[in-house]
Amino acid sequence: MPLFEPAPADQLVARLEACFHSWIDSAPARGPRGNGRLREESARIYADMWQAFIAFCVPPQAEPSGGERLIRLDPLRPPAADGREALDRQALLAFLEHEAIRPLRQVRTRRSRTELTPRYAWRLLQLIDRVLNHAREQEDQPAFEPALALMQEPPFCHANAAALTPVPEVLTDAQCDALIAHCTEFQSLDPAAGASWKVLRDRCALALMLGAGLAPGQVRALRSRDVSCGGGHGDRDPDLPWRLTIVADGSSPEHQVPLAAWAARQLRLWLAARRMLGAEMQCSEWVFPSTLSGKPWSHPACHRAAVAQLDALAIEGGAPFRLRHTFAVRQLQAGHAEEDVARWMGYVDTGPMKRYRHLLTAPVAGLA
Repeated sequence: MPLFEPAPADQLVARLEACFHSWIDSAPARGPRGNGRLREESARIYADMWQAFIAFCVPPQAEPSGGERLIRLDPLRPPAADGREALDRQALLAFLEHEAIRPLRQVRTRRSRTELTPRYAWRLLQLIDRVLNHAREQEDQPAFEPALALMQEPPFCHANAAALTPVPEVLTDAQCDALIAHCTEFQSLDPAAGASWKVLRDRCALALMLGAGLAPGQVRALRSRDVSCGGGHGDRDPDLPWRLTIVADGSSPEHQVPLAAWAARQLRLWLAARRMLGAEMQCSEWVFPSTLSGKPWSHPACHRAAVAQLDALAIEGGAPFRLRHTFAVRQLQAGHAEEDVARWMGYVDTGPMKRYRHLLTAPVAGLA
């Protein structure tokens, strides 16, 4: 028996945390198809968003009176007899306008602003709606309405409109040439020349982002068995990779993507280097481990490594996703059908291809 019974505020925090973990482990959290697994970084972002919501419902007190935390809102309390929710529209607006911050997003994009864009606020409302309704379904309570109702009002209802979709940033031809030269500079593992194993790993990861359209999360999740060697590029070399299998996650189903020849040669070099780095590295299931002992590459470490390589080329605003967008545009410019490019990028239809159409000019030599 505990010495003291948990305070009501602590009980609410525990219940809200349990609701989130129950939802994150459920099929609805893995997307509309309910298959695959939620990406680690997506789960972490959702967890940060939910913790911000918990802090609003049960704000921490710097000097709590009597050692108690105050309950500002109890979103798990059943509706009142008149049907009025415990969490109303004004409370949600106050949360979105004043207390919902995004520390991880600020670090990744180097922004100092704390206000939420309508699109991010919409995502936060959607998370609140999904988690609370999942909890209420388990307890056979009426559906939670305020978050869903607010999502249908401006500016949140227009947050995902095509006209508000940011224009994808892509590399110029000169930047592509410079990046390819940078990624393929070293042709062997030679620490004396500056080609340490981490340098080879980081540059090969960039090569797959530009030469295969992989997102950073897909690069980190790539396993040795996902690399198909031989049979592509008209090359009889059985060690030359030519196709990658991307595992399913909450955003896309399992799919396969071909490799540009120059990126395939760089991947072959990296795989050969891995075999020279000891048994633990060689036995690791990850193509790009973070350590010589074969541990998986974390999202922050992968992001920092990619940004550092792009900064070395003076590519401003070096977000790794620019390479993925560049891959898509170049393949479309090279004459590949939207259906093929969408499939390579893991999309279930060609809808996401619309954002690239206005960037297309006369066909040019692609990166394939």
